[in-house]
Amino acid sequence: MRRIGRGLRHGLFLLPAIIAALLYVWLPHVPQLTEKVFSRGIFRAVSVPLGGLVAVLPFSLTECLVVLALPLAVTLGILLARRLRRTEAKGRVLARAGKGLGWVLSSVLLLYMVMHGANFYRLPVSELMGLDTSIQSPAYLQRVCIDLAQKASAERELLEEDEDGYTKLSVSKAEILRLADNGYRKLDDTYPYLWGGVWRTKPVLLSHWWSYTGITGMYFPFFAEANVNIDVPDSDIPATAAHELAHTRGFAKEDDCNFFAYLTATHSDSADFRYSGYMLAYIYCSNALYDYDTDMWGAVRQHCSKGMLRDLGQRNAYWKQFEGKTQEISSSINNSFLTSQGEEEGVFSYDRVVQLIVGYYRSEGLVPLT
Repeated sequence: MRRIGRGLRHGLFLLPAIIAALLYVWLPHVPQLTEKVFSRGIFRAVSVPLGGLVAVLPFSLTECLVVLALPLAVTLGILLARRLRRTEAKGRVLARAGKGLGWVLSSVLLLYMVMHGANFYRLPVSELMGLDTSIQSPAYLQRVCIDLAQKASAERELLEEDEDGYTKLSVSKAEILRLADNGYRKLDDTYPYLWGGVWRTKPVLLSHWWSYTGITGMYFPFFAEANVNIDVPDSDIPATAAHELAHTRGFAKEDDCNFFAYLTATHSDSADFRYSGYMLAYIYCSNALYDYDTDMWGAVRQHCSKGMLRDLGQRNAYWKQFEGKTQEISSSINNSFLTSQGEEEGVFSYDRVVQLIVGYYRSEGLVPLT
């Protein structure tokens, strides 16, 4: 019995990981409970004060961690090597170090489930909002695309251009990141699940190098911090900021966050956000239409203003320069991560936002069905 007790004590560091694994298996079967207890309960209780506190800092803690991670790991490795040289009880030192590392990794797994992972298994947005996500006909999708093109073009007229004829933000990038929650605050009475404590997103200083991974933004759950790539074209930044804020509201699925980026950005007081939100929705919806019928897609393009078409061309040219092995590896890692969290379509789950947008259009009667 004494040996069993000693064995249990030595293996105690696995307990957080075991709890995380049990949650990973159980939560997908109880979305109602996950919604109430985790997404609107435990997650909010932890993330709202943490995220609100971190948001006060003008820099990205996540970026600091990434930059310092390698030097810190090397330093710890050197200290461990020195300790091993000075002692004869090398086995005991290694055992303690391994146990300490085990506690850290095990605790991280459980914290991840509480701060983000559980949110993959909450009620789907279509159910929360009562949306019919079946696209009834390509003709209806085309009408949605035309409406988005017209609205984006109208908002584009309110914005300034740079010397190359591309959209230029009307305020600084820092101010745009601070304004990201404007649309959320305007809608959280109607949709209470959009309420949250994080009021701004953070700029990534190494954004240009980050673009080689193809990533425009990242939510780091351990700090409840939303980070944005500010090297991308100006027309992309507001919607990206709104997308990352959706993660801080407890939404983990990428299609949900893209939809809320569109919804909140287009309800913002800022024309920068409204234009970016309509552009985001137009890009996803028009790409879906293109896959079905290029002629229908071509007819939609006629409703895009020249300025909007220039911005779309700028966006394509920007990402073209970063194509390569790094972006392929990053996409593969992201795909594997999303698949492991129940997103069976992996990175293609981003495209399910089209179903949500079309469902919202139908629910609100924004364009006629016939």
